[in-house]
Amino acid sequence: MGSLGSAYCLPLLFLTLQLLLLLNPSRGQDSCFEEEGGVEVFSKGVFSNFEYNLQESLHFASNSSPSTTDWTLPPEALTISTVSLCEGQPCKPCIRINISVNVTGLPKLKGFMVQGLELNENTFHSFRILKKKNAKTGDLWEVRYDCWTVTPGQYLSVTLTTVPNNDLSISKMYYICDRDAKPDFQYDHIAEEKKIEISVPKGPDVYVRLCYQANICEDLETSGKKLITSSQNASLSYENLLPCLCIEAFYTYPDSKRKKECPFQKHPEPYIEELLQVSVQEIQHHSDTMTVRYASPCPLVPTVTSCRKQDGKCIPEKKAIVKEHGREYYLESADRDHHLCFKFSLLNHSLIKCPDRRDRLWHMDVKIQLTQLLLTISSTVPASFSAAVCHQNQQTGACDPQSLIYNISTQHQVRSQVLQLWLPRPGIGDCIKVWRSDVRFSHQHLICSFDFSHKHLGLLALATSLVVFTLVFIIYTSCRRIWKIFTAPLWRRTILLVYSPDSAEYKTLICGFADFLHSILGCEVILDLWDMNTVSQIGMLPWFYQKRELVSERNGKVMIAWTRRSMSMYKQWKNRQVNSIGWKDSTNLFGAAMSCLEKDFEVQQEHKNLQHYTMVYFEGLCEKKDIPKCFRKISRYRLLQDLYRLVSHLQDTTYMSPPCLIKAVAKYLMKKLISSEKRRGLQHHIELCKNKLGEDVR
Repeated sequence: MGSLGSAYCLPLLFLTLQLLLLLNPSRGQDSCFEEEGGVEVFSKGVFSNFEYNLQESLHFASNSSPSTTDWTLPPEALTISTVSLCEGQPCKPCIRINISVNVTGLPKLKGFMVQGLELNENTFHSFRILKKKNAKTGDLWEVRYDCWTVTPGQYLSVTLTTVPNNDLSISKMYYICDRDAKPDFQYDHIAEEKKIEISVPKGPDVYVRLCYQANICEDLETSGKKLITSSQNASLSYENLLPCLCIEAFYTYPDSKRKKECPFQKHPEPYIEELLQVSVQEIQHHSDTMTVRYASPCPLVPTVTSCRKQDGKCIPEKKAIVKEHGREYYLESADRDHHLCFKFSLLNHSLIKCPDRRDRLWHMDVKIQLTQLLLTISSTVPASFSAAVCHQNQQTGACDPQSLIYNISTQHQVRSQVLQLWLPRPGIGDCIKVWRSDVRFSHQHLICSFDFSHKHLGLLALATSLVVFTLVFIIYTSCRRIWKIFTAPLWRRTILLVYSPDSAEYKTLICGFADFLHSILGCEVILDLWDMNTVSQIGMLPWFYQKRELVSERNGKVMIAWTRRSMSMYKQWKNRQVNSIGWKDSTNLFGAAMSCLEKDFEVQQEHKNLQHYTMVYFEGLCEKKDIPKCFRKISRYRLLQDLYRLVSHLQDTTYMSPPCLIKAVAKYLMKKLISSEKRRGLQHHIELCKNKLGEDVR
């Protein structure tokens, strides 16, 4: 092969080294680094742990003779680093080659050959180091070669091969860093997602980050730096878009120069409002000084003034001078009041910051007397207060004093005091003005006369009229109720009567009891014996469901007449023995009723509301022990002994009358019932049923 300087030979060398990298893909680090200690002063030469012969600036050589062993060089056999050669000025970057090979299993090994090619400059470097004959060595051969002077900002391809086993090789690609180079990048702002997409061209790895540019570029709290490898993108998020938001990029090696772009600094106006909201902190009070801190990540400085809120506007406080200390703005001799605010102005934008409305040091209360007004002031700090009667100007809003100014002060160094001040009674259209007088800036609180009426006679007349009207209304309503009780049927309730058909005599008793409820108590009674045509047409079960819905709509009652025979039939129904000998109801009346009502009981018990159900049983035909447990939560009445209670119960659920009226009318009706033919007929039917029950038992 020709000399190193031959022009036609360099492309061939480049292609050959690229083929070597493909055959042996071991690569070095993608970014350069500098040895500890900064610029290192060293003597150029070779250092090894064995005696050697060195040959430099060799021609490119390739030997493809086969190897006699399967052993391969590990990646750590070849390491590359950058040092600075300062033999002259200025210093130049120089490549240091370190070789470390365990030669166990390589008895014929004589040395190493190293070849390097700067890809951009197309410059070839090489050296060969051979062990001298009879030189003593161990199992680990170590060589440090100082050094190749190279051009920064490009890649260097380095190949290490063994001699004579030159097919045992390793190749690495190494980037020669340029300390003066800055990484290039492109960005895309996605405003709706509050993030910035950043991309870098092909080359060494790059760190990118977002920062706020002040004296230095400070990191964002919500975003850190990200590593971008060659031809890849990174997405950086931000929380607040401020005019000093910048993008910064730098290489991964130490002391890399940084490239920074601040795309929002040229036109900061759209972002000033958000900058003020982020930078202005809460207002603090120290003694009589009102302080606010402006902690801005950007170097823009606003103009700060004081203003007073009035009618939705903030009117400038001309006499107030806002002082500045560092990043804090404060106003001295000011009361803690939400009307006094700070105004921050920057590039045609402004932000008004006021104290918290609840953050007050004193409160007042006013009570009107016959001839005077009592003003009570509660203060948590030592302070002085002034008050006066004034007349408000409707055009300007000012309140000019109409009386002397009354002053009062708390004791010094005493907190949480209550002060009382007597003022003359204000006239019509006058107001009371109260303010703190020991500070320069205090809000004047106005309490106008329309807030409390001084026309006591008018109030008394109005109250008397209301009381008289209320009494007349109550008396009129009560009289109407009493009149309705004595003149109209009181218990016009819809009652669904459910029974067990024990016998023909018992059916006659049920019909008599239904007639008693209808004719004496005025109830609308639903009974299957009175509606047999409909029952025969639609069936017993649909008839019961239809009538149950009607009772529910009319807010009526389901009245169950119970007997000893009902208990036995209920047990048979629970066991579904509807075809047993004891079941004498050919139309399945009792079973239809129980099937319909059982679901209602489950729902009602769940809501603890059983007032729509009532159970009655006749004396001698049933006892309380004969009633199932599931029915014992509803009202039970023993007839005719509890007839008075039953009447009272029906009356109470009908008109919601006062208890005294219920008892009075119930007693009146009971006297009527005692002498009625209906009651005597009902008692006669009960006796017949008792006799029938005795015969069945015998």
